[in-house]
Amino acid sequence: MTTTDTIVALALVAAIVAAVGSWKAARNSDKAANEACSTAMLRVRLEGPPGLLSHDAVEISVSIRNDSPHRGSGPQLAGGVPPEEARAHIWGPWKFRADGRDDTGRTVAAQQPAVGEWTRYGLTPTSPPVWSASTMDDWRRDYANEPVRLSITTSSQGSEWTVPLEVPVTIEDAS
Repeated sequence: MTTTDTIVALALVAAIVAAVGSWKAARNSDKAANEACSTAMLRVRLEGPPGLLSHDAVEISVSIRNDSPHRGSGPQLAGGVPPEEARAHIWGPWKFRADGRDDTGRTVAAQQPAVGEWTRYGLTPTSPPVWSASTMDDWRRDYANEPVRLSITTSSQGSEWTVPLEVPVTIEDAS
């Protein structure tokens, strides 16, 4: 990697860190189930550096990380949950509901925003794993004030940069 590549990589990483937009979560009433449900919107803006304007395409991939990077890494107990299942579950408050998401809601399809433009991602609350004794109320209470742990990867012209982030969520009452 040349010095110029390193400078561009550092500037791009700084731009992505500064670019994570606002979270807005609104409480809505789910009339069919007569329970409250929430949705959120994540906005990511690619702000620079200006040198990116000369790049043909800048691709941004966003994924949700778990609350503990070591979850599912320990020894498996007899009759316990397989480690791959524990790692696959989203241990955090939100998952993607946007088009192009994977089956778990952990990742969404890559985007190619122009410098200065926003990309938006819809989110929905997670639920406890099926093997857990936690109720939905317990799960939501446990994660109510927890940040969403993201990994944003940007690639352009054969180079790739990844930034881990923790984004706070603001819950607003819609009533």
